[in-house]
Amino acid sequence: MNHNELENMWYYFLDLEKELADSSRYIEPDGQENVYSFEFRKIIILACTECETAFKAMCEEIDDTKKRGSIFDYKGIVLGKYPKIVDAEVHISRWHKTIKPFVGWDTGKLSWWDAHQHIKHDRGSNFCEATYKNAVFSLSALYLLIFYLYVINNKDTPFGSKYIDSEYASPIISCIPSEKLPDFD
Repeated sequence: MNHNELENMWYYFLDLEKELADSSRYIEPDGQENVYSFEFRKIIILACTECETAFKAMCEEIDDTKKRGSIFDYKGIVLGKYPKIVDAEVHISRWHKTIKPFVGWDTGKLSWWDAHQHIKHDRGSNFCEATYKNAVFSLSALYLLIFYLYVINNKDTPFGSKYIDSEYASPIISCIPSEKLPDFD
């Protein structure tokens, strides 16, 4: 993945993150993480679409000969090379929580990805899955995938963001993040 594509992916993430941050003007996330809305549906679908692009790019970097095209394909390829992605964590400032978006992927499914599939393919019956929590998890997964792509492509990780942050981000004063991603330590 070239540097411009990677930067554009990061800027798109920042745009989606701002939309999520703006939602906190209307709901208090702490204790209401199951609130659902059209805005959260939009964020989930856009973040997961971008996650799919990031998964494809990661898989291409790992082994461009393997079949990929579904979450099951991505899982096998990504976890085969980066099994500790399940331990990667981010902090959600407004929610006051630290989460691991890929936790449990090694033994099962990703609930936020399933929610994405449900609201994308049958929004009428599954609109209640368009929650703040699923929006946060899908956007946090995108954040981590972008960071993995930066490291895989030997680029300095981007500066941290405001709503979703981690120890993997480059501090503004220094170019070296305080922690490395789990698979790169």
